[in-house]
Amino acid sequence: MMAAWLKLKPGSAIWLLAHECRLAFYDMGESKPGRKAARGMSVFGMWLIGFMYLSVHVGAWLLMRKMPPLQEAVPAPLLMGAGIVMLVVFSFMLSLGLTRSVHALFERGDLDLLLSSPLSSKTIFKVRLTGIIFSVGIWFFAWLTPVANVGLILGQWRWLGIYPALLAMTVLATALAMLLTLALVKSLGVRKTKTVAQILGALTGAGMFIISQLFGNLGKEMRDGVLQHIMPWFQPGGALDADSLVWTPARALFGSPTAITGFLLFSGLIYWLTAQSTHRFFVTGVQQAVGQQRKAIPAGGQKAAQHATRFGRSLRATIIVKEWRLIARDPNLISQVLLQLLYIAPLFFLIFKSKALLPGVASGLVFLAASLAGSLIWIIIAAEDAPDLLQAAPVKPNLILTSKLLAAVLPILMLILPALLWLLIQQFLLGLAVIACTLAAMLSSALVHLWQSKPANRAQFNKRGQTQLMSNLLEAATSFSWAACIVVGMLYGVWLAVPLSTAALALGIAWFFRIERNL
Repeated sequence: MMAAWLKLKPGSAIWLLAHECRLAFYDMGESKPGRKAARGMSVFGMWLIGFMYLSVHVGAWLLMRKMPPLQEAVPAPLLMGAGIVMLVVFSFMLSLGLTRSVHALFERGDLDLLLSSPLSSKTIFKVRLTGIIFSVGIWFFAWLTPVANVGLILGQWRWLGIYPALLAMTVLATALAMLLTLALVKSLGVRKTKTVAQILGALTGAGMFIISQLFGNLGKEMRDGVLQHIMPWFQPGGALDADSLVWTPARALFGSPTAITGFLLFSGLIYWLTAQSTHRFFVTGVQQAVGQQRKAIPAGGQKAAQHATRFGRSLRATIIVKEWRLIARDPNLISQVLLQLLYIAPLFFLIFKSKALLPGVASGLVFLAASLAGSLIWIIIAAEDAPDLLQAAPVKPNLILTSKLLAAVLPILMLILPALLWLLIQQFLLGLAVIACTLAAMLSSALVHLWQSKPANRAQFNKRGQTQLMSNLLEAATSFSWAACIVVGMLYGVWLAVPLSTAALALGIAWFFRIERNL
């Protein structure tokens, strides 16, 4: 009887939604080169997540058992602090919602089939939107709801407000992400939307980190001025005092029935308006995407043909520009690499601001430059789409390899060039050391990936740590070692041989266990 009750009617909205939720788990599968792609998580992955979920419960219990129980009147500092944390979580939800919206609308390639089915387009859009809500919210529920569960065990039922608060936040973030994605399609077209939405997702997710770093590096006088200007907003009677509607999500988090009801109704209204007002344009956007995928000949006619047959550059320059162009056409790669670029930005402010922090910050610059170089080199070397074609080309393999390495290294050198020049002017020896270690770290990353990285496709960029563990560990070892050379060399000169030996040992291991490459 139970099995019959759980069996959903094929073609119904609930049946389709269950399929969407199932696909959310299938996307977590581990795909390794040379093996059939896995559907869903491995058994080890599921056990690991279950162990971590239980561990979070234990940590929450150890923390909350000594806390005073929540009262109906939540203290203003606690309420505002929780509200700011929720804003940070919401930014990550919005970032993930943008990425999942682009994937669900334009990359899965199944919407044209669904739209030709007897289901209405409005139903399909609502199910797809709800499926994105599920895929966005499941991770946040997994990491944050243990606090609510432990609160219930301790008899503090108000912590159960975490459940409806997270639900409302997920619905609101996903609806806004879908609205933004469709608005970009309307103004920019499908192809540019893929790139812009992925970049916006990266910026949204890292935005809070960048803002906090920039604020921390403004200088004491400027920080005091900013705080003096904004603090009155949070005082009683200010625009953002404890009674403001802005803190409704935080009050819902702490179990206020009125706030929970209001927050859920508001999020549900945004969801309903999104589904009702944009489903027709959703159909138009899908049709545009399908039409672009089926175009066999690029637009532009004779002009495009003339551009394609222009070979005015040298062979090396042609290869370099080709690699840059391939990366520029992949919005997923742009957004993922952009995150590393964003985390480099605060280092520039520290370098230009304080000489006392120069050794540590300079070593961080070396590590991040090496890490970014490793990512680009992996994309260009390991994820080459046509290695057999390059091998058969009447060109020396060394020319191809050096050109590819230059394509990965040159953008990074241009990015950090202002900081390097400033270091040379301020402390010439330190500047020379940073330049030497940066070049050595990037060269080491290149050699590690050249010797160790197995052929892969660019879709595996985020999972390269799982599929190519050896190369990633060796890359991290060389990057840390060259970065440590700066600090160790300036503070403990006699111990400089230790990080140098570690870098050499990692390169030796990479060379000894090197793999053959068809390039």
